[in-house]
Amino acid sequence: MKTPSADLQRFHAAFEQMIAPRDPQAVSEYYEIDRTGLTELEILSFDQQLFSMNWHQLHEELASGFQKAAHPATAEFIFEQVASGDIPEFDYKPCSRKCVWALADIGTAEAKAYLEELSQSKNEHVSGFAQRRLSRWALEIPRKGRTISGKKLARDSIKVQPYLKYQAGLPVAGRQIIAYQTAEDIVVYQAYKPAIADYAVAHQQFGGPAFSYNRMSWIKPNFLWMMYRCGWAEKADQERVLAIHLRKSDWEEILSKAVFSSFQPDIYETEAAWKARLASSEVRLQWDPDHDPYGGKLERKAIQIGMKGDILRRFGTQMIRKIVDITPFVKKQKLYVDKRDLARLEIPHETVFKPSRELNIGLTE
Repeated sequence: MKTPSADLQRFHAAFEQMIAPRDPQAVSEYYEIDRTGLTELEILSFDQQLFSMNWHQLHEELASGFQKAAHPATAEFIFEQVASGDIPEFDYKPCSRKCVWALADIGTAEAKAYLEELSQSKNEHVSGFAQRRLSRWALEIPRKGRTISGKKLARDSIKVQPYLKYQAGLPVAGRQIIAYQTAEDIVVYQAYKPAIADYAVAHQQFGGPAFSYNRMSWIKPNFLWMMYRCGWAEKADQERVLAIHLRKSDWEEILSKAVFSSFQPDIYETEAAWKARLASSEVRLQWDPDHDPYGGKLERKAIQIGMKGDILRRFGTQMIRKIVDITPFVKKQKLYVDKRDLARLEIPHETVFKPSRELNIGLTE
């Protein structure tokens, strides 16, 4: 028999401690327990244990938690319990209602298909809620979409999209900055050991005894390049993946100071001129092959930026607008990669970044 992982044992201990008093208020802490290291199936098994417990007064909390988690597999289990009478809901049917709402908010074709199935349910409450959500499906399109978040606040969320759709919308070759971006911000990624990640998330900047400003630190705006580099958060000292939000203006300032790590005759007049710039710069630039989810090289190039000295300290303590730990999302998507099920794989909604000014970094026209 396989020995449970340390992460699973830790989560199980916290779970048992939470439910021991059978206190309705305590269950609200369930979705706050650190899920780092758990597989999607392990998390779902704990969800099902909670919903199986006949605690009528807890259903509102549990349904609210599911609405945040928004996972169709949990919805299917809940609806089965409701239909069988194992979950005798309150008169206003919180489980049915909120699970249907969550499916509608997910907005994927799979979620819609399941809602259509539920609209024919013999349970009149389930079918009624599903029919209402389907009738407003087109009107609600602007707010639909799966999100990943390190906190509860909507402003911390990152929109995601199916990998196959993402890949079809990008150039197949050239030097392109592929990144998640908003009107003002761009997101870059770094992967660290827990001690560094914990401090960064707690303080929303880099520092603490485990982090050093005396070495070069590399950032990557391309999610799949980061996954290749950190092995989907499974390489030693890269077990935690952080999404770091910067102003585009700060990102462009960093790029403006960048010097290629190797001599590029199409960028620098002479090798001596390149070496002189390299010696005086605190920012390094590399174009490497982009990668598919399995780590295979693509023809398209992806950028990574290394920083040291004053610019690194400014980045780590002044430029960062937000740091979000997306490790649980990474581990969930790794399940689909392991199963070679790219149709279900989701990644951040990345597009080609277009600088607002001319930068001598070798971008493809």
